[in-house]
Amino acid sequence: MFDKLCVAYLWKIQYVLYRTLKNYSMEQSKFGTFMIDDLYLYRASDDYKQVIEEKIVLPEYDKINQLKLLLSRTEYPISAKILIENGFSELTEELKENTGLKSCIIHHKLKGDQKVSIVELEKRISYFLCQSFIKNLDETRLLNLCLGESMTTRVKMCIESHLNTYNNVLNILIDYCKDLEGYDFQYQTAIKNKGMINSKIYIQDRLFIFLSACIGANYGYIVNSQYDLPIWGINISYDSKIRMYNYRSGTPYTDIKKEDLLSMIFSTPSQIGEVQKMIIDNIKLFFDINISLDDVCYDWSKESYFVKPEVEKQIIGSFLNEDERDKDKDVVKYTSLQTLLATLISGKIRINSIVGMNDKTETNFMIDMIKNFREPIEEEGDEYLLANRKFITSFSGKKDDLNMWRLYGDNARGICMVFSFKSQQNSVLKKIQYVAEEDDIIKRLNQLMLSLKDLNINFYFYLLLNNQHFIKHKDYKDEDEYRFLLKNEQPVGWYINNDNNVLTPYTERELFRNGGNAFPFELKSIILGPAMVAKDVNLYQIKTLLRTKYKEINIKLSKIKSYR
Repeated sequence: MFDKLCVAYLWKIQYVLYRTLKNYSMEQSKFGTFMIDDLYLYRASDDYKQVIEEKIVLPEYDKINQLKLLLSRTEYPISAKILIENGFSELTEELKENTGLKSCIIHHKLKGDQKVSIVELEKRISYFLCQSFIKNLDETRLLNLCLGESMTTRVKMCIESHLNTYNNVLNILIDYCKDLEGYDFQYQTAIKNKGMINSKIYIQDRLFIFLSACIGANYGYIVNSQYDLPIWGINISYDSKIRMYNYRSGTPYTDIKKEDLLSMIFSTPSQIGEVQKMIIDNIKLFFDINISLDDVCYDWSKESYFVKPEVEKQIIGSFLNEDERDKDKDVVKYTSLQTLLATLISGKIRINSIVGMNDKTETNFMIDMIKNFREPIEEEGDEYLLANRKFITSFSGKKDDLNMWRLYGDNARGICMVFSFKSQQNSVLKKIQYVAEEDDIIKRLNQLMLSLKDLNINFYFYLLLNNQHFIKHKDYKDEDEYRFLLKNEQPVGWYINNDNNVLTPYTERELFRNGGNAFPFELKSIILGPAMVAKDVNLYQIKTLLRTKYKEINIKLSKIKSYR
């Protein structure tokens, strides 16, 4: 009896083992069936109007043979612990499944004795390969992506509908802004973060509207300060509904109709006509200029008023240098021999923030004549915050000048770099205009601003605001300065300015190369200072350095013989 029971028990064990091995063998034979090899990318066309589909075949998992070997000798289903112990920990980590819809499906991290089927394991391989591929993906105009063919038709239709709604709203805003006579209007469209298309609309050089549509699974907008925050944020949701948010009041708006957009965004104060009339009267009083109501504009972002450019030119024309410079005249930069060496070795020329300029009034010169109010967003120290985004390189029109040698050429021991403009780049340089407190126009500007302030009217001069860093006190007139200005740049580094001990950010441009990051001036020659030590030797050494790294540039000694 005992023998019979043993035989029966053994037979049962054999049968269970047979079924298990058979099922496992079947699963093994299907290994690879559930892997997804195709990744579909959806990019916007160059004009951001159309959706372009692109099919990518993912690379093979480089450990596939080792994994098959492990599965052939491992109990099924396999545990996370065994996968980790055998070098497949990447398949147990949290993985994202890119469906091409609003959000990715998250497959959570596997731990310890948690089991994973062959089917799930294969899918995890696909998700891992997809994630790895995306890390190095060319994101140019990338709207969304989809792993596998099953969802592609639906995904593309959703993207096209989303993008069409976005462009319809954008066109409404652009067409309106283009018709705003007297306003400085700019916009730019880009795609960021794999699927977020956005357009930034600037009015009077201030971000006014941020239009966005999160077509992909990621969303993000970096705000470095309150000045990067728009007045209006408009988002086209995944279901193509329009939502708005007023960042100034903190008020959200949902399900906005297209026909209501303009009236909500571009509403003006109820007393605008009366205010415009008072501004007209004051301009007539202090400048004897006749203007109309249409010449006085309202700035929604600053909640203030300004006049059209042609009117402002009549008022402050003497501050604006229309011609900017004599195109045939070279400009020069005086500096130390040490700075020249650093420039030639790196091939880059440093452009410093205006905070580090030698004139202590650089950050707020003429500010009371530019505007008569503080914005609601203004805080203490904002003049430095804004100044850190403006980078300046100064030149002089005085070549081989003794006084300039003393002031900026290391007391005549340094060098003078002579530059000429490259083609179509002369608009970036302006000649400095020099003024004094006793000038008649300065007095009248102050009177106008104080009068409007007494009437509780916020007013500013837009052209004067944009040109304030090309206006200096007459005490600096002998420098005959020209300036190259970069705005809204990100610094590449910081240094301590030895002249004033101010911590200063800087950016750089390529001195000897062409392209988008090139310095828009050509180095023609280098003059060695009249008091330079070992200048004959240094003349030869500079020539040698330039010849080995770049090109032949004329190196010569100063013509000044009297300075010791």
